[in-house]
Amino acid sequence: MLAISGAPMAALNAIISPSLEPSTEEIMALAATESPGDVPWSIHVRGIPGPLITEAAAWHGLTHFEREPLMVRHSEQGMPPEPVVDGLRVRAAGADELALYAKTVAEGFEAPHELFQVPADSSLERIDGITFYLAEPDGVPVGTGLTATSGDLTGLFNITTLPGCRRRGYGRALTLELIRAGFAAGAGTAYLHASKMGEPVYAPVGFRTEEYLTVITAPHSSSSRRLVSDHPSELACPDY
Repeated sequence: MLAISGAPMAALNAIISPSLEPSTEEIMALAATESPGDVPWSIHVRGIPGPLITEAAAWHGLTHFEREPLMVRHSEQGMPPEPVVDGLRVRAAGADELALYAKTVAEGFEAPHELFQVPADSSLERIDGITFYLAEPDGVPVGTGLTATSGDLTGLFNITTLPGCRRRGYGRALTLELIRAGFAAGAGTAYLHASKMGEPVYAPVGFRTEEYLTVITAPHSSSSRRLVSDHPSELACPDY
């Protein structure tokens, strides 16, 4: 599968193999006939890529490997209780708020704003199964999340908290609300891709690492979702 966002981040322009045994021929064919163009791109495979995948990626200059835990919370664990943290409200963002959402995502990941301009496109709000969320105490955005629901599965993405708002329980509360949203939509099994640092954050709310995703990029490309921005933050955490 080819997924090209156009964003200047390799992880967001990818050839993705959903199979446990990825086909080198299919990956090479996509790379040859469906070139991602001038943007950085990547190859995503489940588990550890074999030598043929490694060689094919290297032929295209992709030699940097990152492993991301795939964590799953099964529906049998039930809907978690509604979190209550300092009056925090987690709500769906409207089409007219996606620019604010994109800015908050960038600042939460401490990344240049231009890396997250794709979510600012209001047409994305109309995609079935995709919902954008803002976390706000007293109407001030301090974090973000996104759910992608398909069948009985809910994917959790873009879970962020502004740097100055961390260690207040906002990230945990936001995660729990996204899980609850999945249950409300009839999709009680939730999954997410975490960093190694993120694993202990999601484990207490019921997520367990079940396998790993390998992202293959060119060296020095913008593969990470945690790139430090070179300009000061435009959003501040409320002072309570």
